[in-house]
Amino acid sequence: MEPHAAQNYSKSNYQDTAHPRQCFQHAHTSVGAGSAGHWIRMAGILSPLIIGELVKNPDKRWRWIRISAVATALVSEGLYTQRVRQRREEEEEHRQHCR
Repeated sequence: MEPHAAQNYSKSNYQDTAHPRQCFQHAHTSVGAGSAGHWIRMAGILSPLIIGELVKNPDKRWRWIRISAVATALVSEGLYTQRVRQRREEEEEHRQHCR
């Protein structure tokens, strides 16, 4: 068996499996989505502590902690879904511009 570096790869096969390259003219980075996700995760982590300080009735406290956990999960999944949709749109736009 030949060493990995010596193996012969066809260029078309490599291009099919490699990630598409980003056009230099259409360079972009995202900052907002990552920081929003960070703040939502922080709110989810800190909410039991804050609720524990504000709500003294144990039954109500656990109810609000469960509600905050579900709300945090829903918002986090919504942001993730939006990010995936945006990435797909950007990849499609990239394919159209780089042809």
